Amino acid sequence: MLDIPVVDDSMVAEKLTMAESVDCMERAFQEHAKGSLSAPARFGSDLGVGQLMFTAGGCRSAGSPLGFRVYEPKQLGSPRRSELVAVFSGDDGGLRGLVVGPYLGALRTGAIGGVAVKHLSRPDATRLAIVGAGTQARTQLMAASSVRDFEDIQIYSRTASRLQVFCEEMSGAIGKPVTPSRSAREAVENADVVVCATTSEAPVIRFEWLKSGVHVNAIGPKFKDSHEMDLDMADRCQCLVTDTLVQMEEFGEAFVLSGTEHYDRVVDLAEIVAGTRPARQSETDNTLFYSLGLAGTEVLLADHLFSRING
Repeated sequence: MLDIPVVDDSMVAEKLTMAESVDCMERAFQEHAKGSLSAPARFGSDLGVGQLMFTAGGCRSAGSPLGFRVYEPKQLGSPRRSELVAVFSGDDGGLRGLVVGPYLGALRTGAIGGVAVKHLSRPDATRLAIVGAGTQARTQLMAASSVRDFEDIQIYSRTASRLQVFCEEMSGAIGKPVTPSRSAREAVENADVVVCATTSEAPVIRFEWLKSGVHVNAIGPKFKDSHEMDLDMADRCQCLVTDTLVQMEEFGEAFVLSGTEHYDRVVDLAEIVAGTRPARQSETDNTLFYSLGLAGTEVLLADHLFSRING
């Protein structure tokens, strides 16, 4: 019988802190900048009864892990929805371990958001606003709080009961007050960093609500027919960034910036992390990060987890 770890959500939460997850993702972007991380666009298989979506990746350094993540995208709202991440050794092909459950993916997305905040927001940022109160909002808050010392954290959700629970739970989780706002505008208008983590198909914030020098993480929908922020945001931001240009290209005409003057302005976060491209020319520049999901990052985070478990 194979002696390999099979890890669930509870063990991921127990073994991985957000701070070390952000560090792991930062190293992943450094590898990506060097060209040692293989990170193709995600691909799917429609099987009639459902669809399986795969992201795969491998790294020629850092122990040479390679693997994949697979999930059923049509069941995003299902309480039983799960994911599987498998990690293999690039040295001998051995199976290093399996992660079962959705939390590793959410942790990785949050950690990538944290890398974006660290490298794109002003170092003196003290006010954070998050629109949304779901799982992604939780991990984005944890990650942003691990890279910046926020004095004021405002949250808005259209669902009042969810908003209150979120603020109570996350105040305890990060050890700082997390305050509910009465509207999205009230939440974001004084923020140095704004995170949109909703499933909204229509814009939830407007650029004219924001102050100069703001950084924005866009986590939710980013398509022509479904987007949580409109083109006015791209119009007014001096620096547009994504974690994966390959995935942006794969989206084609469906991507919200496709066919606009902004499409060719989008730069790779890896270049900024590696220091080969500046994020800001001045403190008044506005920056916008489109989170699309760099392939292979779940594999590297899971590989780091298995190293922790195996000592």
